[in-house]
Amino acid sequence: MDKFVYIHGFNSGGNSRSGQELSQLLGVPVCCPEYDYARPFAECLASLRRQIAAFVDTQHDHLTVMGSSLGGFFALQLRHPATVHAVAWNPVVFPAIQLEQFLGLNTRFSDGTDWEFTREILLSYAQAPDPRPWWNDLWLYEQDVAGEDREASEDCPVTPGTQRGALSVTLPRGGVALANHTGDGAERIPRRDIFLADHDELLDARLTRVFWQGAATLHDIASRHQILDYRHAVSLLKEGTSPGTTSAV
Repeated sequence: MDKFVYIHGFNSGGNSRSGQELSQLLGVPVCCPEYDYARPFAECLASLRRQIAAFVDTQHDHLTVMGSSLGGFFALQLRHPATVHAVAWNPVVFPAIQLEQFLGLNTRFSDGTDWEFTREILLSYAQAPDPRPWWNDLWLYEQDVAGEDREASEDCPVTPGTQRGALSVTLPRGGVALANHTGDGAERIPRRDIFLADHDELLDARLTRVFWQGAATLHDIASRHQILDYRHAVSLLKEGTSPGTTSAV
């Protein structure tokens, strides 16, 4: 079954207009997970991974992961064995640098509450691995976590409040021969498409273009940073759910 996930951006929430609009355009329910951007990068990523894992049947589903801005960053970071397509609109590329403009007091669009974006949280994003190679450190780490989760589920039940597989430790770096890995799913690389607005007032699209050139298909659209109309992407999103499509690594 084709399934879709939309990850909201900074200061937004799971009930965002974007997720609802994409669901209407695609004609299917779109999973819109929540993550607390007041928490460190690793915790946000682990929370998203758990919610997506609960939504997707790895054996039978074809997953398209979508996201805008910081949500686009996470959509391109996540590694899930059912993923056949990753799509991002105006994604953040270097959060530890580009999100500095939001340090201090912020207001959530979703409920109007105020919260503080601290430098400690900002710098936690320096932990993120390079998302361009599909089989990066994060992919290997999540395979290990998935294996531990399976073993733990066989040994004992999960008590309320338990968080399995949270990336609360430093992600492993170096010493791994990625090209030699032959685990499940290593033969297929998901298709990746990135939409860049021609009048993005928050992020420099030129940086995104240079960073992702050769590792994703880039599309220019007439828009500001906030995407008000997703109709330009509907046909691409529907065709991207075919298994076996590939993109550059």
